[in-house]
Amino acid sequence: MPKYGFKILNNITWQKSNPAPNLSKRMFTHSTETIIWAKKESGKQFFNYDLMKELNYSSQMKDVWTTPTINNYERRFGRHPTQKPLSVIDRMVKASTDSGMILLDPFVGSGTTAVAGARNGIRTIGIDNSQDYLNIAIKRVSNFQEEKLGKIK
Repeated sequence: MPKYGFKILNNITWQKSNPAPNLSKRMFTHSTETIIWAKKESGKQFFNYDLMKELNYSSQMKDVWTTPTINNYERRFGRHPTQKPLSVIDRMVKASTDSGMILLDPFVGSGTTAVAGARNGIRTIGIDNSQDYLNIAIKRVSNFQEEKLGKIK
């Protein structure tokens, strides 16, 4: 990323509390995913520190977030192979956007980022090369009030 003018701000670890087992029995169970938070060297950055502290019971938020993987309800309009839990994406949107901003998701997939944007009053642009996934995203966004937000530890 530095080669292309990006500065890494944080390396957030999403720890899955219910990871799928490793059926090959030849390695550890894959129970984490990495979220890279970066910005252009010359770009501006927004971080909603006070809200993150408030959501973390008045303590500074850490960079390890523990929550379950996708529940069936989040897949009610269809499945996407790399879908992330709404709770994780919702926290990312709250941490890095403010009213009046526009959120761009160039790989909208099942629409989780667009749902998080809608839940938080952030205008979102989603792009995907699959009409099937766009259809799932459209259904989820039009029904965003019904989305259920899981808890993160």
